[in-house]
Amino acid sequence: MSAIFWISITLLFCEYLIYYFAIITCSWPKHSCHNDPFANGKPPRPPLQAIILADPHLLGKRAHWLDKLRREWQMTRSFQTADFLHRPDVVFVLGDILDDGQNALLEDFREDVGRFRTMFWSSAPVICAVGNHDIGFHYRIIPQLRQRFEKAFERRPVELLEFSGIQFVLINSMAFEGDRCSMCKEAEQQLGVVSLRLRCQRALKARTEEEQTLPKECDAVDFSRETAFSKPIILQHFPMYRLSDEACNEPDEAPADEKSQPFRGKWECISKEATEQIMNTIEPRAVFGGHTHHGCYRKHRNGVDEWTISSFNWRNKINPSFLMVSFCPDTLAVYKCFLPNEHTVFFTYGASGFFLLLWLVWQVARRIRKRCKVRFD
Repeated sequence: MSAIFWISITLLFCEYLIYYFAIITCSWPKHSCHNDPFANGKPPRPPLQAIILADPHLLGKRAHWLDKLRREWQMTRSFQTADFLHRPDVVFVLGDILDDGQNALLEDFREDVGRFRTMFWSSAPVICAVGNHDIGFHYRIIPQLRQRFEKAFERRPVELLEFSGIQFVLINSMAFEGDRCSMCKEAEQQLGVVSLRLRCQRALKARTEEEQTLPKECDAVDFSRETAFSKPIILQHFPMYRLSDEACNEPDEAPADEKSQPFRGKWECISKEATEQIMNTIEPRAVFGGHTHHGCYRKHRNGVDEWTISSFNWRNKINPSFLMVSFCPDTLAVYKCFLPNEHTVFFTYGASGFFLLLWLVWQVARRIRKRCKVRFD
């Protein structure tokens, strides 16, 4: 009975309680919205609290069942624990939701999406960007793959989202190849529409403050839902263009032998031309991405902050993490929350097994000693 109890306690800790012990130490960054343009004389609203994660890579039909079961259990417990403890206002998942989405048959794709919705269920909105593992790199994308993802997650190549007055631009990273394909042309057109709306919102804010007239191009923009302007946040799968991860200095950064490996535009990051196009068109205040499976923070020359988020899957990262971000209309604050390190889990199982073995040896030795004593008597 004691051995069974010991094993049960170990399993309970390693497969359930450890997630609470790790994630309860995380907290929303303390941040208040002092200059809230939405306040209108009232006390500023609390910041929008968002959980941002990337690259869960749900394994597909061809994966080994044990590996699939293990990884999905880890991600389910991690996300559900984080959602329960911290109650975000919105959740963003930045691509590579599926590991083999580009090869999955339609029936398998629907099954994988259904599992994702169960694993990452939240009472808050869950917004998903598309990644290359979901529909393929640009050269592999066919209309059916793209359309089924967009239908399943209600997405477009480029779109403007708003939560509590904070504006986000969600971007399909593979749609900025620059080869004038139908998907790229649609993305550039939608980028222009989003840019126009943002420019007109900025002009509307200036007109309210300085009694200026709106530009003629804003006549076609519907302002019925608009109340104020705030510089947008870009959410995408690929990071913006950079030479490598060498300048990254985060606890979950790439291993030393990978940091200096050069990035190829359109593969490890968005191309330099597409980066300049997006930055100049949207004029964001921050960028969040994934794809590399490693953490990184950098500040662009134009002052824009960029965070690259490591993979949420232990299969890709032994110390996964996610971001807890407090957004105000003109500022933001970021806290990186680390999930349990898999080495800790392995060590706990190993130590528990070792002490259990010692206990069993002690029990056997004690019984042998008792029998010998009886015979001697």
